[in-house]
Amino acid sequence: MSLLGAAETLWQTMYDEMPVRIDINHHYLQTTQLLRCLAEWDSCRQTRGAAADFEHASELAPLRAAIDSETSHLIVIPTRELAAAGLSEHLDRQTASRTTGCRLHRAEGTSCRSIRSVYLNSCLEPSFVQPLPDGAILLVDARSRGGPNAEIWAADGTRLRQGHLGDAIENVLTTPSGAIWVGYFDEAMGGAGPQVHGLARFAPDLEPGWVYPQRADLPPIDDCYALNVAGERAWSCAYTAFHLVAVDNDQAIDYGMAPQRGAAALLTDGSTGAMVGGYGPEYDLVTPFHIVEDRTVTAGGQCRLVLPDGLEVRERRIYGRGTELHVFIGRSWYRVDLAQVTRGR
Repeated sequence: MSLLGAAETLWQTMYDEMPVRIDINHHYLQTTQLLRCLAEWDSCRQTRGAAADFEHASELAPLRAAIDSETSHLIVIPTRELAAAGLSEHLDRQTASRTTGCRLHRAEGTSCRSIRSVYLNSCLEPSFVQPLPDGAILLVDARSRGGPNAEIWAADGTRLRQGHLGDAIENVLTTPSGAIWVGYFDEAMGGAGPQVHGLARFAPDLEPGWVYPQRADLPPIDDCYALNVAGERAWSCAYTAFHLVAVDNDQAIDYGMAPQRGAAALLTDGSTGAMVGGYGPEYDLVTPFHIVEDRTVTAGGQCRLVLPDGLEVRERRIYGRGTELHVFIGRSWYRVDLAQVTRGR
């Protein structure tokens, strides 16, 4: 009976986790019914306990008669909470907040509370935000979209300059001196300029200062999976060779194949380190390593990266800076040190 129970449990687990594949090239009645049920379920899930949302929906019900197929935009003004004299200012502010700009919040130390906030009237949709000397901030869009995709802003919200860092950007990290390291994913190879090298360093004026050499004695960078900066030294691990490469004083040093292929982040203090991630089910795997002379060797067993409550880390953005790993999940920001992740093995 225990064997039968185990088989039934295994079958149920496989059934529960079996993905549903939809053929987007062929539309079947069953597919439509499935999507409709999923939409209804998602609506119910998102509105559980949302009494205020239902109240607002009830207030807006009379607008149905005024909306037809030719309506493209709808503006709702909360007149109960806004004096008529402030209507124009409120409308301008609300419109601007939806079309351009972003608010930057600064926090220092381990506190999650914002200690400084400034509005940046930027037209970018920034994928990366990095600190620069004198309190300046770098905003970078991963895609060029036909124009400048990088802006530098002063601490008071004044834009200092804008420039182009290339298209198909995978990683952006800055150094204490203001150097800007940029790693690119595979689509960059079809472009021109620094991006075709896979890894480049830009000066604080957003002009290229160094590009990864395309030499026979160095592994090519077709997709910069992982990038790290420790001080002024940069480290990378890239597809397809997945070698650990350091760049110091404009010299690229190849430390051989990394102990884990497909890692999305790496941590290092220059002599020890860890690769974080991998392909498929190894997405949360932590692989420690040592640098011995001119090569990289595995150091001990692997472990899994989990949240403080023990749950798995899903749908996250991660990057390494020196010995620190930064993990972003939704609006939550986690930070863990190399010693902590290697101690978990």
